[in-house]
Amino acid sequence: MSIPDVGNDAVNMIELKEIMDDDMELIQECFTDFIQDWPKIYVQIKGAILENNAQTLDTSAHKLKGTLRYLAAQSAADAAYALESAGKENDFKGAESKLLNLKNECQKLVGFIKNFNP
Repeated sequence: MSIPDVGNDAVNMIELKEIMDDDMELIQECFTDFIQDWPKIYVQIKGAILENNAQTLDTSAHKLKGTLRYLAAQSAADAAYALESAGKENDFKGAESKLLNLKNECQKLVGFIKNFNP
């Protein structure tokens, strides 16, 4: 099994530059904010799953999804959306595997950010 190229897999740079109006300083700032904030949101999502708290799952995953879409991190945003939907539907079946997918996608994004060189 080969490791995917996180540069192509984690962030759509063309879309990100468009979203951020080619402002590399803003991109760096948003990347820094994501690295600081995502672990806290992840803990909220994980806690919501452990407690079967659909509302918190919906709200926390929705917030993370918005951030990920803003960063043009589509795979990670899709993973967050799957958990948001689970919260909306109060359906915790398979939530642990969805959480693992989210964690993996966010870790890819973190790897991309740490290697990012504008």
